[in-house]
Amino acid sequence: MREISDNSTLLVTSMLNKETLISDQWSLDALGIPDSSEKKNRLELQEEARDHFLSTVKVNEEGRFQVSLPWLHNRVPLKDNYDLAVKRLDSTVKRLKAEKLLDAYGEVFNEWEREGIIEEVPKSEIDLPCQVN
Repeated sequence: MREISDNSTLLVTSMLNKETLISDQWSLDALGIPDSSEKKNRLELQEEARDHFLSTVKVNEEGRFQVSLPWLHNRVPLKDNYDLAVKRLDSTVKRLKAEKLLDAYGEVFNEWEREGIIEEVPKSEIDLPCQVN
């Protein structure tokens, strides 16, 4: 602490901590913001994941096991990355054209579609928001 002329004190805090990893400095806790997802211990989280698995697991019409993803609720939704995805697509298409690989690249997608690995999104569903089940 250092005295100031009007008899008040100035508190100086250093963010320098030689014993802490840099990545830890970016955690919410280091900033004094509690993260609700860190309140539960590992055992509690494992038990919740097990319960979620057991309550959502089923066998689908193809005889395969299917389970819902264990979504964290009450979280801020991620922002839309549509513009970034379009820019990345444009640059990829431009590069593939320049390297004369666009047709071969397209054929990979056609093969995946024939094999049922991917499917075309119906035009009626293109502008619908993603749903978390």
